[in-house]
Amino acid sequence: MAVSIDTVYQKVLALANKEQRGYITPQEFNLMADKAQMEIFENYFHDMKMAYLKPKNDSVHGDELEMLSEKLQVFKATGVTNIATADDSVATNVISMNVLSTPVYRLDAITYNYSKPDTSVHSSNMVELTRKENQYAESNSLTKATKSRPTFIRKGGRTIRIFPMPDVGDTLTFDYWRKPTIPRWAYVVVNGKALYNYSDSANFEIHASEEEALVTRILALSGIIINNPGLVQVAMGEKVSTKQDQND
Repeated sequence: MAVSIDTVYQKVLALANKEQRGYITPQEFNLMADKAQMEIFENYFHDMKMAYLKPKNDSVHGDELEMLSEKLQVFKATGVTNIATADDSVATNVISMNVLSTPVYRLDAITYNYSKPDTSVHSSNMVELTRKENQYAESNSLTKATKSRPTFIRKGGRTIRIFPMPDVGDTLTFDYWRKPTIPRWAYVVVNGKALYNYSDSANFEIHASEEEALVTRILALSGIIINNPGLVQVAMGEKVSTKQDQND
């Protein structure tokens, strides 16, 4: 369930206008809304890493991981690409992830799919290596990559080089996380006032439980933009209050 963009905006306006601390325009709000959502989204991965590092006998450990997995699940994507050049006749081991239907934000895993002589399809999980590790592995016949234990290195943000050299018809399956859609509070002007336009707006895509966190982050950003330190203090007070409610 998504977080309503209008609900968050109205809460932010109500708290910002309290004690006449300033007005936040829709344009300013939309910029801050995207930044706030991305900050919360990126924190999911940090929290996931920290949850894995907690002692395994911690009774909360499993619940925390389950909660974070649920929040990230909507952003999980899978894409398959053929390994061949543009003329579909020659294989290449340099693969661009731009061919996937949605942009890759964070790569989770790559599976190499290939056919054996008996025409059966087999799949192997690829191992990521650094350039130095790859040079060492490829220089030794015992560690050299094979289709049953393939490897890859990164050539750039969205390009990889895979080993061994594939055959035409082989495919790669990418498991990755995509970015949340950009939130937008759209409006029409009536009698000089901006009125919410539901049909052209885009809600926050992160988990519904993050509504108050979004309000707090946007308030803090608003205080910086309109140069109002008092608004930042309001945001911090809201953050503490929310944290106390969660711990009660």
